[in-house]
Amino acid sequence: MELLNLPRLRNKELQTVGEQSIRICGNIAEVQTALDKAKASLETFRQGMQKDKSSGISKAEIDQERDRFTYGLLQSIKAETYYNHQEEATAQLVTRLATIAGKYTGITRFPLNEQTAAIDNLLDEINKLKMPADALPAIQRWLPLMEAANSRFKTASNAIIEDSARQAEISAAGLVAPQLTEDLQNLYSLMFAHARIGSNNATVEAYKELEILINSVN
Repeated sequence: MELLNLPRLRNKELQTVGEQSIRICGNIAEVQTALDKAKASLETFRQGMQKDKSSGISKAEIDQERDRFTYGLLQSIKAETYYNHQEEATAQLVTRLATIAGKYTGITRFPLNEQTAAIDNLLDEINKLKMPADALPAIQRWLPLMEAANSRFKTASNAIIEDSARQAEISAAGLVAPQLTEDLQNLYSLMFAHARIGSNNATVEAYKELEILINSVN
């Protein structure tokens, strides 16, 4: 029986070895303080690993959906201006819609957050027209789709901000690895001492498992 030395490991290996080491030593009462410290370091390390893997939510991808709906609405309004509406009220409504749409030319090319506000304003101006429910259905069908898509974008944008703030408080795994390595090494040293001088057979058996574990990654 020799004192175990944790070799230099890649992050994924270190996480696996840490998890297995904590499992093996979980019932050894004599090392609980060192075990708890290693557990805390491992949890911080896991969070760092998740941060390293996180690609975040792509607002650009979510924006593609609302771009399609916005384009569909604006093209529908444009199409209605070519149609010879017999009812004066409908013809006037199309003219007012075309005037509103003209103010938002190129809206899908706006910066993403600016586009969010512009869509809200566009929808608000159209809603103020108080169109009858049966008027211009080819145009009105786009409105709930645009509103829902813009709402989803806002939700995603807020989630990104919250996630970025949370991630900023978490150290990357590479920065946490030295502390986890030190805590695991201290756990091994304490296990070695108790296995050598103690009378608890469970400690000896657990240390043998640790030896097999470390030898498997050497």
